Amino acid sequence: MIIGIPRERKTLEKRVALTPDGAHKLIEHGHKIIVENDAGLGAHFLNESYSEVGCQIVNTLEEVWKTAEMVVKVKEPAPEEFEYFRPGLVLFDYLHLASMPEVTRHLLDKQITGLAYELVQDRGGHLPLLEPMSEIAGKLSVLNGSYFMLSQHGGRGILPGGATGVERARVVIAGAGIAGRNACEYAVGLGAIVTILDINCSKLEDIKVRFGNQVTTLYSTPAALSRACADADLLVGAVLIPGAAAPKIITREIIKAMKNGAVFVDISIDQGGSAETIHTTSLEEPVYVEEGVVHYAVPNMPSQTARTSTMALTSATLPYVAQLADLGVEKALQTIPEIRGSLNTCNGKLTNKAVSEAVNIEYTPIGDVL
Repeated sequence: MIIGIPRERKTLEKRVALTPDGAHKLIEHGHKIIVENDAGLGAHFLNESYSEVGCQIVNTLEEVWKTAEMVVKVKEPAPEEFEYFRPGLVLFDYLHLASMPEVTRHLLDKQITGLAYELVQDRGGHLPLLEPMSEIAGKLSVLNGSYFMLSQHGGRGILPGGATGVERARVVIAGAGIAGRNACEYAVGLGAIVTILDINCSKLEDIKVRFGNQVTTLYSTPAALSRACADADLLVGAVLIPGAAAPKIITREIIKAMKNGAVFVDISIDQGGSAETIHTTSLEEPVYVEEGVVHYAVPNMPSQTARTSTMALTSATLPYVAQLADLGVEKALQTIPEIRGSLNTCNGKLTNKAVSEAVNIEYTPIGDVL
């Protein structure tokens, strides 16, 4: 199979879909890898690193899309890539279509086979391609939140770990999944007073076992969330329903009741965000102030650690890319449940019910499409 790796177009997105080592593994399987010029430069993977293992370096985005049978990316396609869509082409990346109705329509119109990293789910219920980036985003949410807590960035001027005789910052995390757990780890490491909420008691139990009395765990109800947020210096939104739009559990009233200059970092922005006051920002302009609260809603936070993120991503995605290329997409969809579950669009039909409900486009069961 011919696999194309374009340079990412999202603002300040420096990750690349495949490391040279990952590309080499696919080449050993007999596949051809086409890499756009300087696609890996932001993660410090030079063209020479790819060409040395047998990749073909091409100069333009057009060459990648028009030559490849499967395009493997990090983030959803940018508008300048839509013109290269064509029937039969396979796209494998973080699609997050529940918050991307325009991208969804283009994929359907051009009959792209769209496979979403974030929907690959193993037999144990884990999301192996989402979890590495959720881990990194969770850690970065606290680092970025701490940065914008500084006075010169509009925050309350509070040090997470406090100082001798001075209270520590209060960090509240809504969601105790992979992202929330890693946000918790970093907040505890910085010395903050941490509260984490979730509706899954087993996840809260895991947090309790791991962190003991360093963290307050609360069953999430609207009232409990409202009380916790009112005291927060930093609020992290980390709720997830795989494939679906994130629930707006953080109301405008909750934001209004927060301290002036408090910071809200919404990791859930990829799926539309977990607050009524949230809208997408970028690494170029990461924050805005709403109801006196600094809002941070960057959907590609892991790009800030592009090399770490690229290596973690390749380790997770490579087995699935290899299965798709080795078996062919049709056979992989028929025989590998994890890949079948990641299918979003095929033959002009939308095959994910949660995405269908979020973007208001008709749903067709996968069995009726393949």
